[in-house]
Amino acid sequence: MRTTLAQITAALQSVAETDRAAYFKANRANTWGNSVVVEALKKVVGNKCWYSEISLGGADQNIDHFRPKGRVVEIDDQMAKTGQNCEGYWWLAFEPLNFRLTSQHSNQRRVDDTTEGGKADFFPIRGMRTPATTPYAQIFEDVLPLDPCSASDVSLMWFDPDGNPVYLPKKKRMEEDALRIKATIWLYHLDKRDTAAPRRKAVESVQLKLKQADTYHQLWNSPVPCMKSKASFDKEVAEIAELIADDSEFAGAKRCTVRLESANYQWIDECQALRI
Repeated sequence: MRTTLAQITAALQSVAETDRAAYFKANRANTWGNSVVVEALKKVVGNKCWYSEISLGGADQNIDHFRPKGRVVEIDDQMAKTGQNCEGYWWLAFEPLNFRLTSQHSNQRRVDDTTEGGKADFFPIRGMRTPATTPYAQIFEDVLPLDPCSASDVSLMWFDPDGNPVYLPKKKRMEEDALRIKATIWLYHLDKRDTAAPRRKAVESVQLKLKQADTYHQLWNSPVPCMKSKASFDKEVAEIAELIADDSEFAGAKRCTVRLESANYQWIDECQALRI
C-alpha cells in the first residue's frame, strides 16, 4: 500500500491544476478510501475520532487530510472568514502522515442552535504557508488547531469537571495557546451537542468509579481492615484504568477527571495503573 501511495503521489506532480480534483477522486479508493488504510488508522488508538475522541459508527468514519488537499479558506482570530482563499496542500493528498481518522461531526461543517464547527476547508496558521511540494516532515508551520498526532499539542487540551473543553493556562505562551484551544474547539466542533453530551456521561462514569473506589479504600484502611474491600478497590482501579486507556472513548476528558479528583483522593497518585 505504501508503494501504491508513493506511485500515485509521484504521478500527481505532473497533473494539471484543473485536473487535480478528478485525479483525487479517481485514486481515492486506492488510498484514503481504502479499507486497508482505514483499518491501519483504527489500530493506532481504536475506532474513535482522533479529534473529538467519540466512538465511530460504521457510516460515521471519515479520513481527514489534516492539511487540506483542496483550497484553504482563510479565517481571522475571531474564527470569521477573511474573504481570502489559498491553494491547499495538494501534494499531500496521498501522504499517510497527513491522514487523520475522524467523525463527520469534526470533519464536515455543521451548524447547531448555538454552535458551529467542522474542519471542512479551514486550516488556520500564523505566518506564511509552506511552499508547494515541501515534504511533510519538512513543514514547520505555526498551526493553530491542535494536532492529535503531536504529544505537546495534546497536552494543551483540558476538560473541566463537566467534560467541557477548556484552556488550562500555563506560564508561557498563554495568549497564543488560548487562541489555539479556541480554534481547536471551533474547528473540530468539540462543543457540539452530539459530542458534548456523551462526553459528559463518560466523565460522570469515571467520577462515579473513583467515588466507589474511595469507599472501598476507606474500608480497607479502617482501624479494622477489610481485605474483601481491598480486592474490590483493586477491581475498581483496574476498571478505571481501562476507562482512561488510549483506545477508550473520550480518554482525554476522562484522564483530566482523574487528575482533578487526585486532589480529593490521595490514593490516586499512589496507583501505578492511574499514573498519566
